[in-house]
Amino acid sequence: MQIMFADSLLIPEIELENRIGKFQSLLKNNDLDGALIVQSADVVYFCGTYQNIHLYIPVEGTPIIMVRKNFDRITSDSKLKANIVPLRKMGDILTIIKQHDLPSPERLGLEMDVLPVSNFQRYQGIFKTSEFIDCSLLIRQLRAVKTHFEILRIKETSMMMDNIFNSLPSILRTGISEFDLVGEIENVARREGHQGWIRIRGFNAEFYFGQLLSGTNSAVTSFFDGPINGVGMYPEFPFGSGSKIVERDEPILFDYVGAKSGYMADMTRTYVIGKITNNKYLKSYEAAFEIQQSIIQKAKPGILSREIYELSLDIAKKYGLQDNFMGAPPVSFVGHGIGLELNELPVLAKGVGAPLEKGMVFAVEPKFTFPHEAGIGLENTFVMNETGVEKLSNYPDHEIIKI
Repeated sequence: MQIMFADSLLIPEIELENRIGKFQSLLKNNDLDGALIVQSADVVYFCGTYQNIHLYIPVEGTPIIMVRKNFDRITSDSKLKANIVPLRKMGDILTIIKQHDLPSPERLGLEMDVLPVSNFQRYQGIFKTSEFIDCSLLIRQLRAVKTHFEILRIKETSMMMDNIFNSLPSILRTGISEFDLVGEIENVARREGHQGWIRIRGFNAEFYFGQLLSGTNSAVTSFFDGPINGVGMYPEFPFGSGSKIVERDEPILFDYVGAKSGYMADMTRTYVIGKITNNKYLKSYEAAFEIQQSIIQKAKPGILSREIYELSLDIAKKYGLQDNFMGAPPVSFVGHGIGLELNELPVLAKGVGAPLEKGMVFAVEPKFTFPHEAGIGLENTFVMNETGVEKLSNYPDHEIIKI
């Protein structure tokens, strides 16, 4: 088999083995005999690549990769030390497990947060004596704390994002539609190495990798659980940049998810061609920047997720902007975990009592929406270190960027 990628692009064997080992400890602590992994981001996390496979991770012993398609690619692209076998039909899964001297699992973990009912019913027919346990939260909690390798990957993506955002002042101009402008920006993004594919977890989880929104379009919400969504080009996918013509002296919100080597970083900046004269827009950006800086000062390992949200809301109230904070109608979070997927743990949200830990990576996105007028805000990706948070972008964010 011809090698598809340079060795430096592959996730090292020791990295994958450590991930498998940590997950097997979680399986043991939760009295699970094994887990069957099929969701794409989870497969990438444990195997280092994605193909159409069933990955069986026993509580002890060597994992089994059962390959529907493509056998050559999984052997070429994955450095995981595993038993790799072809899978001609799903009914063979239990037989293959037993052929590798592993018992039929009495308690089997499945990714029930994303698993289609039709697949679940087929597994019921295969594992007739097994009790099925939702192991998705165990996986998400494991993935929430990034390894040194993963943080380096996310930092590489953040550097790519800085380069993409640096291109905007030479691209943004008036008299052209948002859709045409974002096409020019995406040309830059692809040349910088953007993979294009944004993974997001959940049923009906569809997300385009970026949006440029101007004036009134930057205040539009839609189906996506975020503060600002945009109109989009068609009612069939009402999200993102639209046909609106960009004008002078109006806010331009550029909200973009970078993805490179599987790992993501999230950024937003507010631009203007000319000058913002509306004082409430200027005040709202000042509030957004103060929220970010306050989080940088106060976020330490052990702080609760809800405390980050409460701090942000208190600052919005101080500016008299609580009714405009995080959308209209508002969402009740100010940040989200990010990594192989856009919506990972932790969630910096109202009522969430989970503490932040060293190694967690999350985006903070204080934004303000003025219905039928404009949206204002910023966003950066951070990693939690031993003593506090580190901002991964170097692109300026202290004020609305004038062009």
